[in-house]
Amino acid sequence: MILKEFYNEKKNAIETEFNSDALTVNLYSDAVFKTSIEKPVVMFKYDNISWETSSEKNYKADVSFCLYVVMPIGSTLSPNYEEVFEIAQRIDKSILSVNNNNTLIDTNSTFKVKEKQYTNEYDYWSKNDYFIWEIAYKTTLIENSLKKKYILFNNGLSYEELEELGYNLTSDIIEINPNQVEGNVDLSANI
Repeated sequence: MILKEFYNEKKNAIETEFNSDALTVNLYSDAVFKTSIEKPVVMFKYDNISWETSSEKNYKADVSFCLYVVMPIGSTLSPNYEEVFEIAQRIDKSILSVNNNNTLIDTNSTFKVKEKQYTNEYDYWSKNDYFIWEIAYKTTLIENSLKKKYILFNNGLSYEELEELGYNLTSDIIEINPNQVEGNVDLSANI
């Protein structure tokens, strides 16, 4: 699925930008706040996904997603939350990079929408104890699953003779054209 591929690609890009021991990247989950955080955590969260689907099985998704950088609590004497600015800059570099291997991603459409310090004013639980930086992005994902269709000119051969030549005639992607082809046709060629 294209959403999973996009997440995995961006996760790998962030992990490549940072030493794997420097931070962890995973999907958003409040469960991360139930244990102590020893190093920065980057949580990826899909916000809105709007699909456009055509009859040819073309899928286009306008996607907005956020990355949350959760900083360790640190010492009460000198919490160094300013490091989040460098982390955010390096995340931008990896997210906005066009060096992806996935042809399903429209590389020209990913852009940053906003950045802010996340505050949680109304819930009184352990999440309030962490410094969280939120970065929001938008992108377009395109998935094409078009069927390939082949037209086979049988030139008077029976179905059995065509199958002996290696054609799979039970496939729904082959259409048999009963017309004859003019000229010399080599039917012994392997496919």
